[in-house]
Amino acid sequence: MLFLMAVKFPFSNTSCFGYTHMQTKRIFFILLVLLIVGSSRDSFVYRKEVVGATLASFNEEGQAQILNIKDVQIDSRDPSEEIYLYTVEYQQANGQWQNLCFPDSEGIAKAIPLSGRWDRTGAHLNDSSITFACTSGALAKCVRWGYMPWKRIDGESLRDYHQACTRMVRADYCGDGVGHTKEGTEIDVYDRLGLQQRTRGSGMTFEAAWGADGVVQLNHLRFEGAIAQLKHDCPKKMASAQQAIRYDSHYEGQFQPKLSDPLIFNDSFVQLVK
Repeated sequence: MLFLMAVKFPFSNTSCFGYTHMQTKRIFFILLVLLIVGSSRDSFVYRKEVVGATLASFNEEGQAQILNIKDVQIDSRDPSEEIYLYTVEYQQANGQWQNLCFPDSEGIAKAIPLSGRWDRTGAHLNDSSITFACTSGALAKCVRWGYMPWKRIDGESLRDYHQACTRMVRADYCGDGVGHTKEGTEIDVYDRLGLQQRTRGSGMTFEAAWGADGVVQLNHLRFEGAIAQLKHDCPKKMASAQQAIRYDSHYEGQFQPKLSDPLIFNDSFVQLVK
Protein backbone atom coordinates (compact mmCIF):
# COMPACT_ATOMS: atom_id res chain seq x y z
CA MET A 1 0.00 0.00 0.00
CA LEU A 2 1.24 3.48 -0.86
CA PHE A 3 2.21 5.80 1.97
CA LEU A 4 3.45 9.36 1.91
CA MET A 5 6.12 9.60 4.57
CA ALA A 6 5.32 13.06 5.94
CA VAL A 7 7.74 12.65 8.78
CA LYS A 8 10.91 14.48 9.74
CA PHE A 9 13.46 11.99 10.98
CA PRO A 10 16.72 12.73 12.73
CA PHE A 11 19.72 11.56 10.70
CA SER A 12 22.14 11.47 13.62
CA ASN A 13 22.46 8.57 16.02
CA THR A 14 20.07 9.80 18.70
CA SER A 15 17.59 8.09 20.95
CA CYS A 16 14.63 9.93 19.48
CA PHE A 17 13.92 6.84 17.39
CA GLY A 18 10.35 6.79 16.07
CA TYR A 19 9.66 10.44 16.75
CA THR A 20 9.68 13.57 14.61
CA HIS A 21 12.77 15.70 14.33
CA MET A 22 11.43 18.31 16.77
CA GLN A 23 10.72 15.65 19.38
CA THR A 24 14.29 14.87 20.31
CA LYS A 25 13.53 15.81 23.91
CA ARG A 26 10.18 14.07 24.08
CA ILE A 27 10.76 10.38 24.52
CA PHE A 28 9.53 9.02 27.79
CA PHE A 29 10.12 5.58 29.23
CA ILE A 30 7.51 4.90 31.87
CA LEU A 31 9.19 3.12 34.75
CA LEU A 32 6.79 3.97 37.59
CA VAL A 33 3.15 4.16 36.58
CA LEU A 34 -0.29 4.47 38.06
CA LEU A 35 -3.14 2.37 36.63
CA ILE A 36 -0.92 1.04 33.84
CA VAL A 37 1.08 -1.90 35.09
CA GLY A 38 3.02 -4.90 33.79
CA SER A 39 5.48 -5.59 31.04
CA SER A 40 3.17 -6.98 28.37
CA ARG A 41 0.29 -5.35 26.55
CA ASP A 42 -2.26 -7.81 27.96
CA SER A 43 -1.67 -6.48 31.46
CA PHE A 44 -2.19 -2.82 30.60
CA VAL A 45 -5.40 -0.97 31.37
CA TYR A 46 -6.41 0.39 27.96
CA ARG A 47 -9.72 2.06 28.66
CA LYS A 48 -11.19 5.34 29.86
CA GLU A 49 -10.28 4.39 33.42
CA VAL A 50 -6.76 5.73 32.83
CA VAL A 51 -7.93 9.21 31.83
CA GLY A 52 -6.55 11.64 34.38
CA ALA A 53 -3.83 9.27 35.53
CA THR A 54 -0.52 10.85 36.45
CA LEU A 55 2.60 8.95 35.46
CA ALA A 56 6.11 9.25 36.87
CA SER A 57 8.51 8.89 33.95
CA PHE A 58 12.02 9.51 32.70
CA ASN A 59 13.01 11.04 29.40
CA GLU A 60 15.92 9.99 27.17
CA GLU A 61 18.37 11.96 29.30
CA GLY A 62 17.30 10.25 32.50
CA GLN A 63 15.48 13.31 33.80
CA ALA A 64 12.31 12.76 35.82
CA GLN A 65 9.14 13.94 34.11
CA ILE A 66 5.46 13.92 35.02
CA LEU A 67 2.95 12.83 32.40
CA ASN A 68 -0.81 13.07 32.42
CA ILE A 69 -3.24 11.01 30.32
CA LYS A 70 -5.82 13.47 29.08
CA ASP A 71 -7.86 11.23 26.79
CA VAL A 72 -8.03 7.69 25.34
CA GLN A 73 -9.91 6.62 22.24
CA ILE A 74 -10.02 3.69 19.85
CA ASP A 75 -8.17 4.29 16.58
CA SER A 76 -10.93 4.77 13.99
CA ARG A 77 -8.61 3.36 11.30
CA ASP A 78 -8.28 0.02 13.10
CA PRO A 79 -11.14 -2.38 12.21
CA SER A 80 -10.04 -4.80 14.94
CA GLU A 81 -10.37 -2.04 17.57
CA GLU A 82 -7.13 -3.15 19.21
CA ILE A 83 -5.28 0.13 18.89
CA TYR A 84 -5.91 2.88 21.41
CA LEU A 85 -4.75 6.44 20.87
CA TYR A 86 -3.73 8.42 23.95
CA THR A 87 -3.57 12.17 24.36
CA VAL A 88 -0.60 12.54 26.70
CA GLU A 89 0.69 15.75 28.22
CA TYR A 90 3.93 16.42 30.03
CA GLN A 91 4.53 19.02 32.71
CA GLN A 92 6.97 21.77 31.82
CA ALA A 93 9.34 23.44 34.27
CA ASN A 94 6.89 26.33 34.69
CA GLY A 95 4.14 23.94 35.72
CA GLN A 96 2.21 24.24 32.46
CA TRP A 97 1.10 21.12 30.56
CA GLN A 98 1.96 20.53 26.90
CA ASN A 99 1.06 17.76 24.46
CA LEU A 100 3.76 15.09 24.32
CA CYS A 101 3.30 14.74 20.55
CA PHE A 102 3.41 17.04 17.56
CA PRO A 103 0.66 16.59 14.92
CA ASP A 104 1.21 14.02 12.20
CA SER A 105 0.29 14.53 8.53
CA GLU A 106 -3.39 14.08 9.40
CA GLY A 107 -3.24 16.58 12.24
CA ILE A 108 -3.39 13.86 14.92
CA ALA A 109 -1.21 14.46 17.98
CA LYS A 110 -1.68 11.25 19.94
CA ALA A 111 0.42 8.37 21.21
CA ILE A 112 0.28 4.58 21.39
CA PRO A 113 1.73 2.87 24.49
CA LEU A 114 4.16 0.07 23.63
CA SER A 115 5.91 -2.33 25.98
CA GLY A 116 9.65 -1.89 26.40
CA ARG A 117 11.82 0.82 24.90
CA TRP A 118 14.14 1.47 21.96
CA ASP A 119 17.83 2.30 22.31
CA ARG A 120 20.03 4.62 20.26
CA THR A 121 20.47 1.98 17.53
CA GLY A 122 16.72 1.50 17.16
CA ALA A 123 16.83 -1.93 18.85
CA HIS A 124 13.89 -2.91 21.02
CA LEU A 125 14.64 -3.58 24.69
CA ASN A 126 11.97 -5.76 26.25
CA ASP A 127 12.07 -4.58 29.84
CA SER A 128 9.40 -3.39 32.29
CA SER A 129 9.15 0.12 30.84
CA ILE A 130 6.49 1.53 28.54
CA THR A 131 7.12 3.84 25.59
CA PHE A 132 4.52 6.31 24.38
CA ALA A 133 5.00 6.38 20.59
CA CYS A 134 3.61 9.44 18.82
CA THR A 135 1.52 8.91 15.68
CA SER A 136 3.94 11.13 13.74
CA GLY A 137 6.81 8.68 14.28
CA ALA A 138 7.88 5.31 12.93
CA LEU A 139 6.92 3.24 16.00
CA ALA A 140 3.27 4.26 15.94
CA LYS A 141 3.01 4.39 12.15
CA CYS A 142 4.00 0.75 11.92
CA VAL A 143 1.44 -0.23 14.55
CA ARG A 144 -1.31 1.59 12.65
CA TRP A 145 -0.29 -0.16 9.41
CA GLY A 146 -1.13 -3.46 11.06
CA TYR A 147 2.22 -4.52 12.53
CA MET A 148 1.05 -4.71 16.13
CA PRO A 149 3.98 -6.13 18.12
CA TRP A 150 1.72 -7.77 20.71
CA LYS A 151 -0.22 -9.74 18.07
CA ARG A 152 0.29 -13.13 16.40
CA ILE A 153 -0.99 -14.24 12.99
CA ASP A 154 -1.14 -17.97 12.28
CA GLY A 155 1.15 -18.48 15.24
CA GLU A 156 3.76 -15.99 13.99
CA SER A 157 4.57 -13.01 16.19
CA LEU A 158 4.40 -9.55 14.63
CA ARG A 159 7.15 -8.25 16.92
CA ASP A 160 9.88 -8.61 14.28
CA TYR A 161 7.53 -7.29 11.57
CA HIS A 162 7.01 -4.15 13.61
CA GLN A 163 10.75 -3.82 14.14
CA ALA A 164 11.47 -4.36 10.43
CA CYS A 165 8.85 -1.76 9.58
CA THR A 166 10.51 0.85 11.77
CA ARG A 167 13.79 0.24 9.93
CA MET A 168 12.05 0.57 6.57
CA VAL A 169 10.15 3.76 7.44
CA ARG A 170 13.36 5.52 8.43
CA ALA A 171 15.47 3.90 5.68
CA ASP A 172 17.70 2.59 8.46
CA TYR A 173 19.63 0.27 6.15
CA CYS A 174 22.47 -0.48 8.55
CA GLY A 175 20.16 -1.13 11.49
CA ASP A 176 22.15 1.34 13.59
CA GLY A 177 19.41 3.88 14.24
CA VAL A 178 20.53 6.27 11.49
CA GLY A 179 17.83 7.13 8.96
CA HIS A 180 18.44 7.99 5.30
CA THR A 181 15.17 9.47 4.11
CA LYS A 182 13.40 12.82 4.23
CA GLU A 183 9.98 14.27 4.93
CA GLY A 184 7.35 13.70 2.25
CA THR A 185 9.04 10.74 0.54
CA GLU A 186 6.48 8.33 -0.91
CA ILE A 187 6.95 4.57 -0.55
CA ASP A 188 4.88 1.48 -1.28
CA VAL A 189 4.81 -1.06 1.57
CA TYR A 190 3.97 -4.79 1.45
CA ASP A 191 4.88 -7.89 3.42
CA ARG A 192 5.00 -11.69 3.59
CA LEU A 193 1.73 -11.96 5.50
CA GLY A 194 -0.34 -9.78 3.20
CA LEU A 195 -1.19 -7.18 5.85
CA GLN A 196 -0.16 -4.60 3.27
CA GLN A 197 -0.41 -5.31 -0.44
CA ARG A 198 1.85 -4.14 -3.24
CA THR A 199 0.35 -1.40 -5.41
CA ARG A 200 0.56 -2.40 -9.06
CA GLY A 201 1.29 0.31 -11.59
CA SER A 202 2.69 2.74 -9.03
CA GLY A 203 5.66 3.53 -11.23
CA MET A 204 7.98 2.72 -8.36
CA THR A 205 10.64 0.03 -8.39
CA PHE A 206 11.59 -2.44 -5.72
CA GLU A 207 13.86 -0.71 -3.21
CA ALA A 208 14.60 -3.17 -0.43
CA ALA A 209 13.53 -6.07 1.77
CA TRP A 210 13.76 -5.65 5.52
CA GLY A 211 14.31 -7.64 8.67
CA ALA A 212 14.38 -6.61 12.32
CA ASP A 213 18.06 -5.61 12.06
CA GLY A 214 17.81 -3.52 8.90
CA VAL A 215 18.06 -4.18 5.18
CA VAL A 216 18.23 -7.80 3.98
CA GLN A 217 18.03 -7.28 0.21
CA LEU A 218 18.78 -4.03 -1.57
CA ASN A 219 18.00 -3.04 -5.13
CA HIS A 220 18.45 0.72 -4.82
CA LEU A 221 18.60 3.35 -2.10
CA ARG A 222 15.75 5.76 -1.50
CA PHE A 223 18.30 8.53 -1.96
CA GLU A 224 21.36 7.41 -3.89
CA GLY A 225 23.49 10.14 -2.37
CA ALA A 226 23.76 8.10 0.84
CA ILE A 227 25.65 5.18 -0.71
CA ALA A 228 29.16 6.30 0.28
CA GLN A 229 28.18 6.81 3.91
CA LEU A 230 26.40 3.46 4.08
CA LYS A 231 29.34 1.56 2.60
CA HIS A 232 31.49 3.15 5.26
CA ASP A 233 29.09 2.50 8.17
CA CYS A 234 28.10 -1.10 7.38
CA PRO A 235 30.13 -2.44 4.42
CA LYS A 236 29.37 -6.12 5.07
CA LYS A 237 25.61 -5.59 5.40
CA MET A 238 25.48 -3.48 2.25
CA ALA A 239 27.49 -6.01 0.24
CA SER A 240 25.35 -8.90 1.50
CA ALA A 241 22.08 -7.08 0.82
CA GLN A 242 23.07 -6.20 -2.72
CA GLN A 243 24.22 -9.75 -3.48
CA ALA A 244 20.93 -11.19 -2.21
CA ILE A 245 18.92 -9.72 -5.10
CA ARG A 246 17.86 -11.92 -7.98
CA TYR A 247 16.30 -10.66 -11.18
CA ASP A 248 13.07 -12.15 -12.49
CA SER A 249 12.38 -11.09 -16.09
CA HIS A 250 8.77 -12.26 -15.79
CA TYR A 251 8.00 -9.97 -12.87
CA GLU A 252 7.05 -6.76 -14.67
CA GLY A 253 10.71 -6.13 -15.47
CA GLN A 254 11.43 -5.42 -11.83
CA PHE A 255 13.49 -7.02 -9.14
CA GLN A 256 11.57 -9.76 -7.34
CA PRO A 257 12.35 -10.04 -3.63
CA LYS A 258 12.93 -13.53 -2.29
CA LEU A 259 10.55 -14.52 0.48
CA SER A 260 12.86 -16.70 2.56
CA ASP A 261 14.31 -14.26 5.11
CA PRO A 262 12.81 -10.76 4.71
CA LEU A 263 9.58 -9.79 6.45
CA ILE A 264 8.64 -6.48 4.85
CA PHE A 265 9.31 -4.96 1.44
CA ASN A 266 9.00 -1.55 -0.13
CA ASP A 267 9.07 0.10 -3.53
CA SER A 268 10.13 3.69 -4.10
CA PHE A 269 11.22 6.16 -6.73
CA VAL A 270 14.97 6.53 -7.22
CA GLN A 271 16.03 9.97 -6.01
CA LEU A 272 19.52 11.28 -6.45
CA VAL A 273 19.97 13.63 -3.52
CA LYS A 274 18.63 13.91 0.01
